[in-house]
Amino acid sequence: MPNSTETAFTAGDITYRLTADTVRAAAARLAPADSADPHPNRSWYALVGTHLYYVVDLVEEVTGAEDVKVRTARLRLSELGFPIFALAWNTLLTQGHPGHTS
Repeated sequence: MPNSTETAFTAGDITYRLTADTVRAAAARLAPADSADPHPNRSWYALVGTHLYYVVDLVEEVTGAEDVKVRTARLRLSELGFPIFALAWNTLLTQGHPGHTS
């Protein structure tokens, strides 16, 4: 169940808004993440329906914003109730990724 019906973030002077419905619509336009050939620089994914999508791709598709921060994307999607998953191994499991956790 979603924690919120709408969430927003500000980048520069623009406030971008997301809803669960706009995220689902964006997911329908994107190809799901391919677990057989994962992107080497993508660690955070959201479950939308039965597929995983990279969190930044989803938020950029919804808002049209560019250079969305991973932390912003994963927190906003989580706030809307989408399960968030991290692809992690070795020190990422014990220490986290400093660019995504600070």
